[in-house]
Amino acid sequence: MVRRCAMKILSVVGLLGVLLLVWPVPLHAQATTATSLGVAYRGHIQDYGNLPADNGVITDGGLLGTTGQGKRIEGLTVALTGAAAATADYSIRYNVHIENEGWQATTDDPLSWKKDGDFAGSQGKSQRLEAIQLQLTDAAGQPVADYAVEYRVHIQDDGWSQGWQKDGAIAGTAGESKRLEAIQIRIVPKFTGNLDPAIFKASNHHLGQTQFKPENVTVNDGQLAITIPAGTMASGEISTIDQKSYGSYEISMKLPNAPSSITGFFLYAPPDYAQEIDIEIYNQPDGKIMFTSYANGAQTQSLTKDLDFDPTADFHHYRIDYKPDFIDFYVDDLHLTRFSEGIPHKPMYLMVNAWFPNWLAKRPAPQTQLLLIDWIRH
Repeated sequence: MVRRCAMKILSVVGLLGVLLLVWPVPLHAQATTATSLGVAYRGHIQDYGNLPADNGVITDGGLLGTTGQGKRIEGLTVALTGAAAATADYSIRYNVHIENEGWQATTDDPLSWKKDGDFAGSQGKSQRLEAIQLQLTDAAGQPVADYAVEYRVHIQDDGWSQGWQKDGAIAGTAGESKRLEAIQIRIVPKFTGNLDPAIFKASNHHLGQTQFKPENVTVNDGQLAITIPAGTMASGEISTIDQKSYGSYEISMKLPNAPSSITGFFLYAPPDYAQEIDIEIYNQPDGKIMFTSYANGAQTQSLTKDLDFDPTADFHHYRIDYKPDFIDFYVDDLHLTRFSEGIPHKPMYLMVNAWFPNWLAKRPAPQTQLLLIDWIRH
C-alpha cells in the first residue's frame, strides 16, 4: 500500500483538575500541570435539573445534556482548568441565545459576555437555549494566540449537523425555535512560533515522486502549513522526535487540492512495512480515505471509503484510537471502522505529510497548494 516516512505533529492539551462547585456558583479551576489548559462545564437540563449531579463537572470534550430524549439545555456555566488559566490570566467567555429573550449579550463584543463560571441562561422558566458562542481571551480581553476553544451542539431535529465551531462562531440557531439538547466543549492548542526541535522535526528525504524539504513546513497565524509549490511535486513532512504507544491521536486539517497526491496522518516505525497505522486521504474534492495497518513487515488490514464531503474545502477532524487489541478510526467524531487483527505493538513515530506516490499519475500541482493543520492532539 502506501509508504512514507516522517510526519509531524504534536499537541497536547493539558488535563484538568478536579473541580468542586455549588450551582450556580462560579466554577473554580484547580491546576494539574504547569502547562495544562482545559475546560470544565455543567448545565441545567429539562427534567433533570443540574447536571452532573452532586456538583460534578464535564471536562474536555465530554457530553453535557442528552440526545434522543427531546430535553432542552436551559443554562450552563463554563470555566478553564489548568495552570495556564491562572499563570497566563486567560478567561473563557460565552454568550447564549435564550427562547423568547434572544442573545444575553452583543454577539460581536466578547467582553460583554458571561465568563469564567458565570451562569448563562435561565432556571425555573422552562426556556431553552438555542445557540451559544465561546471565546478565549487574555488579560487585556483579546483573543489568545496559543489556544482555541472548540464546541459543537446537538440541535433539535438537526442533531450534530453543524460540526465543531470555534473562537466566537455561533453554534446553534436563532429564530428557528430549536432547542440545544447537548454540547461538547474542548480547548485545543494552536501552532505558534516555529517548530520545537525538542518535540518534532521536518523531514528531508525522498518518497515516491516527492522530495520532502524542511522549507516547505512553516507556522503562521496559529496553523502549521505544508506547502506543495506550484509546478512541482515537492512537499513537506513532520515527525515527532519521540516514539508513541497506545493512545488517541487526532488532527484537524484542511487538505490541499492537488490530485495525484495524498495526505497522511499516521504512526510509523522503520523499516518500511514493519509497524504502521495509517489514515490517508486523496487530495481532491471527491477524495477517498484509506485506513491501513502493518505489523511485522506485512500489511495486516486495509479499507478504503468514500468521503461525503470535500476535504479540500474546510477543516475536518481525523482520529486514530490505538489500543492493544484494536484500532478505531474516526472522521469528524463518526466511527468509520475498527481493525481487530494484525495490530502492531511496538512504539512508532507520529507523522503527517502530503506526497505524490508512484502509483498515482504524475501531475504536479498547477498552483501552490497548502495542507493546513489547526492542531494535533494525543
